[in-house]
Amino acid sequence: MASTAVFVNGIPGSGKTALATALAAELRFPLVAKDAIKESLADIVSVDLPTRGLGALASEAMWSIAGMIEGPVIIESFWASGRDEEFFRAGVSAAGIARAVEVWCEVSVETARLRVTTRPRHEIHQDTARVAEWEQFAATARPISTFPVLNCNTEGPVDVPALAGEILGILGLSSQQRR
Repeated sequence: MASTAVFVNGIPGSGKTALATALAAELRFPLVAKDAIKESLADIVSVDLPTRGLGALASEAMWSIAGMIEGPVIIESFWASGRDEEFFRAGVSAAGIARAVEVWCEVSVETARLRVTTRPRHEIHQDTARVAEWEQFAATARPISTFPVLNCNTEGPVDVPALAGEILGILGLSSQQRR
């Protein structure tokens, strides 16, 4: 079981995927990303599936996969405050995570909105049809865990080595404990 985790969270368009990918390379921790799972699942069938149902399935798979990994793991997703707390706690428990840090991607609503509306994305996400929902999330989003939170400004480039050092310090890991 993955007893140690780094959660990368933030509103859609906040730069979670880019940051999680960079942190995974810097820390040499495996990355489990919900959207990558969701997109892979969408690609294995020849019919359109409902995005919410597939998202729920991808989330379950994300936690199951994280729980199979020995050692620290990075888990990247958007967990909406006011909606996902129960699912988050259940996932943390199922994966066996006892020690973690949540990296909260901070970005202006304007930048995130621009990213969401202009980025190339898999059609399963239906971003353009979900703008009103996105606006609600953006208005109420905040970190979701009870673990220590590192706020990370993702408006522009991030000093990933420095952030990785902060993460290791909070988790009580040395740089030698990287994979």
